[in-house]
Amino acid sequence: MTNLIACRPGCYDLPLEEAMKELGQLGVEGVECPAPKDNDYEGVAGMAEKAGVKVSTLALSGVCLEDPEHVARLERGIDGAARIGTPLIFLSSKVKQGRPEDGIPVLKRMGDKAVEKGVVLSLETHPPYGANGDQARKTIEAIGSRGVGYNFDTANIYYYNEPGIDTVEELRKALDLVTSVHLKESARGEPRTMDFPVLGAGIVDFPRVFALLGER
Repeated sequence: MTNLIACRPGCYDLPLEEAMKELGQLGVEGVECPAPKDNDYEGVAGMAEKAGVKVSTLALSGVCLEDPEHVARLERGIDGAARIGTPLIFLSSKVKQGRPEDGIPVLKRMGDKAVEKGVVLSLETHPPYGANGDQARKTIEAIGSRGVGYNFDTANIYYYNEPGIDTVEELRKALDLVTSVHLKESARGEPRTMDFPVLGAGIVDFPRVFALLGER
């Protein structure tokens, strides 16, 4: 199986089109772009093509599953991704008033729509649906749709959980559910600490992470 390595243009302090050009010149093949607020997915894809890269993933964050406007935005994201041939959407979702389980029917409906469109929603390593392996498994099994998987973030495991948690063990718990991975380093594995250094300068055991992913 061939894995695509993509990068977020937001890593650069540049306008989107310029950042894409920088990545293309580095030989990066894929980019992970935020879903355009103006719904101009074709425009984003055109910028990527001009830069010599492909929109491999889209990102939708802060989607409140109780808010019809947010859910409609997610639906537009699924449609837009399908139109430009982007197979994956990184999704960070939440509920504000109710219980996390109240959002499961919405996620199932969106997952089923994603299946129809040939898209997968990859739940971020964020609470309340995927902060760790156990939580991700509980969520995805409750949803029960082939259109929803898990985006495993190697550093968010430390950020959103109590000290003592281990990235490799959490990955093992949800390995069969993983549809994408965010490679990110954690300096010391401390919760709620925005200290994400370059890969290899922290505590994430990337060789074991890669070895485990290779078993899938």
